Amino acid sequence: MSTIIKFILKFVIIVVVLVVVLLGIAALLLNTQSVQDDLAQYATEQLELKLGTRVKIGHASVKVFTQKISLEGLEVEDQQHRKMLELGRLLVDVDLLKLISRELEVEEVLLDGVKARLYKPKDGPANYQFLIDAFKKDPKKQKPKTEQKDSTQKAPMALAINLVSIKNIELTFNDTNQVSLESAKYEDTWLSKPSGKLKNLKGQWGFVKKKGPVTATFAIGSIEYKGEKTIHHLNLDQVHFTTNNHKPRKNHDRPKRGFFDVDHLDVTAKMDLTVDFFSKDSLHAVMNNMVARDSVTGFNIKNMHFGVGVLKDRLHLDHIMLQQESTVLKFDSANVVLPSKKQGRKFSFETSRIKGTTHLRDISRPFAPVLKNFTMPLELDVLFSGNDSSLYFKDVHVYTADKRLQIAAEGRILHLKEKEKLDVGFHVKEMKAQRGIPIQIINQFTVKKLMMNQLDALGTIYYTGNFSVLYKKEIFGGTLRTDAGNLAFTFALDEKTKYVTGFVDSRRIQLGKVLKMPKLNDVGAKANFTIDIHKARTAMIRKKNGGGKLPIGEVKATVYEAGYGGFRLKNMEVEFASNGTLAEGSVSHTKKMMDWDCTFSFTDVDKMSDLKVKPKMKLKLGNLFRTKKEIAEKEAKDKAKKPKKENVFQKLFKKKK
Repeated sequence: MSTIIKFILKFVIIVVVLVVVLLGIAALLLNTQSVQDDLAQYATEQLELKLGTRVKIGHASVKVFTQKISLEGLEVEDQQHRKMLELGRLLVDVDLLKLISRELEVEEVLLDGVKARLYKPKDGPANYQFLIDAFKKDPKKQKPKTEQKDSTQKAPMALAINLVSIKNIELTFNDTNQVSLESAKYEDTWLSKPSGKLKNLKGQWGFVKKKGPVTATFAIGSIEYKGEKTIHHLNLDQVHFTTNNHKPRKNHDRPKRGFFDVDHLDVTAKMDLTVDFFSKDSLHAVMNNMVARDSVTGFNIKNMHFGVGVLKDRLHLDHIMLQQESTVLKFDSANVVLPSKKQGRKFSFETSRIKGTTHLRDISRPFAPVLKNFTMPLELDVLFSGNDSSLYFKDVHVYTADKRLQIAAEGRILHLKEKEKLDVGFHVKEMKAQRGIPIQIINQFTVKKLMMNQLDALGTIYYTGNFSVLYKKEIFGGTLRTDAGNLAFTFALDEKTKYVTGFVDSRRIQLGKVLKMPKLNDVGAKANFTIDIHKARTAMIRKKNGGGKLPIGEVKATVYEAGYGGFRLKNMEVEFASNGTLAEGSVSHTKKMMDWDCTFSFTDVDKMSDLKVKPKMKLKLGNLFRTKKEIAEKEAKDKAKKPKKENVFQKLFKKKK
C-alpha cells in the first residue's frame, strides 16, 4: 500500500472519530440541566419579544438519546396582563431518524393540565388575536395562488402517531362559555389496532334570542373508538344536553299545551356510529343505534338508525327507521341541503315515502296532551319536505288496518318561526269513516260526549274539505255525505273569545231518523250557529241554571222544506237557544191568509221524543180582499208599530229582576 493511500485512510478515520466525539459532547451538553435551562430561558425571551407579552416556561428538556421533548409550567399572558394560557406538562417522543426519509413518527404525546381563558368583546379584538397575528405568514413571502407547483416538489411529510394521552383540559370563553375534558387517549401500535377512549367531556355556553338569554349545556360520559383499516367505530354513552332560558316553560298554566319547549330541553342519549369513509369534503357513516329521551317533555326515541353521506353542501340519508313507544316509521331516503350564510344558501330537505304505524299517544306529552288516551293505531303514508320556515306534506294517506277509516290529504305549515303568523292548512281530498269509527275516535279523547247517538245515526260518513289552524283560531269547512243525507258546513273556533261559530246548509237530510223523532220527516235547511266553549263561563251559567248537560249557544235557521206528522211546510224561520239546562226554540211560518208558529223546549238531546211543542195559529181573513202590494204595506206598518221582539237567546238569558 502506498504512503499516500495510508495517509488518506488515516485522515478519514481521524475525521470520523472527531465528528463522533464532537456529536457525543454536544449531546451530553444538551442533556445537562444548565444547558437546557439556558435554552428554556432563550426560548422564553424570544417568545416574549415576538408576542410582546409575558411568557413563562417552568422547565424544558430535550433528551437526544431517548428522543423525548418535554415542556412544563408554560404560562402566557394576554396583552391585558391576564393569564390566557397555562400548560402543566407536554411530553413528545419523536423518532428523529425517520425525519431523514420525510416521515414524522410520534411515539408518544402526553398533554396534562391545560387552562385557557379567552375573551372576545363586542367592540374589540379577541385577547388571543395577537397570537394569530404573531405567527401569521407574511403575505409578501407567500407564493401567488396562480403559481404552478414545481413538478419536482417533494411529497408532503408522512405522519404517524402511536400514542396520545390528554388529561385535565379546561377552556373558558368570555367567562360564561366553558369546555372541560377529564381524559382522552388514542393508541395505534403494531401490537394493537387503533383505539381510543374519551371520558367526561363537558361544556356550557350562552346565547341571546329575541326573548332573552339562553344557557345550554352538554356532557358526554364516554366515547369509545375502535378502528380497522378504513372502518372507524364510535360508541357514545351518557350523552346529556340541556337548554334553559331561565323563564317559565311555554305550557306554564296552560295544561292544553304540550311540554315541548326548545328553551327547556333535558335530553339524555347514547349512540353507536360507524364511519366507513371520509375525506376532505365528504363522509359516509351508519348510525347503528340511537336512543334519546327528554326527561321533562316525555319525547322518547327508543331506537333510530340510518345511513348518512355528506358531500360538501349536501347530506343524504338512507334506510331510516324511527321507533318510539309504539310508533314505528320507516323511509328509504332523505336529501338535505345544508345552509350557508356566506353562499346565501338556505336549509331545505325532502324525503321519500314515509310509511309506518303511528300511535298518537306517543306525542301527547310533548305536543298535544289531549291525545294522551289515543291508543288507536293508524297507518301512515306520506311525502315530507320543507325548509327552515315551512313544512309540506304531499300525498298523505292515513288509515286503520281494517280500512274502516281512510283519509287522503295534503297540507303545509308556514311561518314556523313567527307564532303570530303561523298557518297550518290541510286539504282533505277524501275521508271515509264507516259507522262506529267516529265514535271510536271521539272516545280516544277525555271530553264530554254529546249527541253520540245522533252521530251514530248518520252511518258511514264521507268528507271533503279544508281546515286551517291560525294564531288562536281554527277554521274548518267542507261537505259531508252521510247515509242520512248531505250537508255543507263551515265553522271557526276563536281561542280568544272561546266561541265556535259556523254555518250549515243541507237540501235534504233525514233529521227525524237522526233525532229519533218518527213524526219529523226529511228537512232541508240552512243555519248559523254560535256555541260557547269557555269552561269557566259555561260552568258558571250551568251552575246558575241548576246544572244540565246541553251545549250553550244559539241557532238561527231558514227551513226550505220540512214535514211533521201529516203536514208539509216550506220557508220557515227557526230560532233556537240553550243555556246548558234548558233548550227553547220557535218556528214561524207566514202565508197570505195565515200566520203559523210554535214553540218547543227540551232538556236532553237523547230524549227528543219528549219534545214539548206549543203550536199557534193566526188567520188573516182581511187579506182576502187585498192585493199583494197592499198586504206588504200593511205588514210593514204593523211591524213598525210593534216593539222590537227579543230573540229566543235574549229571552233565555235575560236577567231576572
